[in-house]
Amino acid sequence: YVVSDELIPESHSHGFEHEATIGFLSGFVLMLVLSYFIG
Repeated sequence: YVVSDELIPESHSHGFEHEATIGFLSGFVLMLVLSYFIG
């Protein structure tokens, strides 16, 4: 499994683990949706 904490460790270092994970997942889903509609 790939964990967003391992990909971007600086975003999880100041106590914002939940917000960083939500932001990472929402950005990933947004890229998938844009790729589907554009490509």
